Amino acid sequence: MAAITGLDHVILAVAALDAARDTWRRLGFTVTPRGRHIGWGTANYCIMLESDYIELLGVLDLTQFDNGLGERLARDGEGLLGIALATRSADSAAAAFDMAGAGGEPARDLSRLLDLPEGPVQPSFRLSYPARRDAFGLPLFATEHRTPELLRRPGWEQHPNGATGILRLDLPAPLADSALATWAALDGARRDGDSVVVGGFTLGVGDQPMLHIATRDLDACESALRASHVAHARHSGEVRVPPLPGTGLALRFTR
Repeated sequence: MAAITGLDHVILAVAALDAARDTWRRLGFTVTPRGRHIGWGTANYCIMLESDYIELLGVLDLTQFDNGLGERLARDGEGLLGIALATRSADSAAAAFDMAGAGGEPARDLSRLLDLPEGPVQPSFRLSYPARRDAFGLPLFATEHRTPELLRRPGWEQHPNGATGILRLDLPAPLADSALATWAALDGARRDGDSVVVGGFTLGVGDQPMLHIATRDLDACESALRASHVAHARHSGEVRVPPLPGTGLALRFTR
């Protein structure tokens, strides 16, 4: 079994958490209750898909540690912050990072509070990071879920736009050859020209940052966008939405 099994989630930096939540709802997504990182000033909302998800990450308390998120938003604005790879074992992912030449830091534990109507619960994770943070060409880490049942509740994976999963993330410029070589050496990933394939997820190159999302029903997707008066364009087999406040990148829905 490969150490890296695919994509776990895409992390988007957002300037205003509640406004971003409302934007993603207008896009036809079901958004989870807010989560808060214990001991940090950051919080998130998540869009849970069938096997991966989108995390909207923002600063909730300016007086607490935010891991550089506030500075990043001030410098670069909203948009892609990084990706989390899926693994069944954070320790094996750390070893895979090391074998790929990126170095592997010891796995660490992380918990956050998730505010549910019946009271907060505490999902927990075990994370591994490459020691060379620039080795893969973008910020990433691997996530082992310790309490997956707390993140996947009935109804959270059902979306009016029919979304089922993340197919691809386009970057505006190709990764450097050194980064592509590191990806090619990572257990569970492979290089395909200027793209990287990990499980059913592709990290590629496009004209602009874009998240490609699978949907069961393009008609339902377009209906959800129309109902919320979201500007979009439908072409053969796809619906595209330009970047919006609260997304920071374009979206492409496809079957």
